[in-house]
Amino acid sequence: MTGAGRTALSTGCVLLTVLACTPMAWAGPPVPGPPSYEIPRWHPPAPTRWQPARRPAADVTAAVNRHRTEAGCPPVRPRASLTRAAQAHSTDMARHRRLTHTGTDGSSPADRMRAAGYRPGRTGEALTAGPATAGAAVAQWMASAPHRAIILTCGYTHAGVGITTGPGGPWWTLDLAARR
Repeated sequence: MTGAGRTALSTGCVLLTVLACTPMAWAGPPVPGPPSYEIPRWHPPAPTRWQPARRPAADVTAAVNRHRTEAGCPPVRPRASLTRAAQAHSTDMARHRRLTHTGTDGSSPADRMRAAGYRPGRTGEALTAGPATAGAAVAQWMASAPHRAIILTCGYTHAGVGITTGPGGPWWTLDLAARR
């Protein structure tokens, strides 16, 4: 062998020997990679006066009107005075935790409507406590024969809806009426 060949052979041999004879050393725990990035969840902006919040009362009225239309009745229109009466009654029921058509002051649905500024000729009221959504509240009323009869009475022209949260609730009141 020539000198250059011996050098290459010996270098190769040395490299082989070094690799084969070097003990494996523990390198320690794995090096952490870049931190993981989690995309933050998007939350819609809070309603402003230009973007009204979705209102369960409007959903109740819309659901009631769908059932009334299917039954051949005209839709009822929301009235602020009936909504005030219904809301006050829902709050009263939630505060006293009792589901009843008679207010704690002894008032009837017609009394509450008159006190809120509506002059009723014909009145009806549907109550429930517990359903989480407007659709569930209306479905519960439609499954009850007396409440279904109230909702499908074609003589009613106006509606008011009150919803109050609280233990045992939400507490729902639907007031239906026609003026004298």
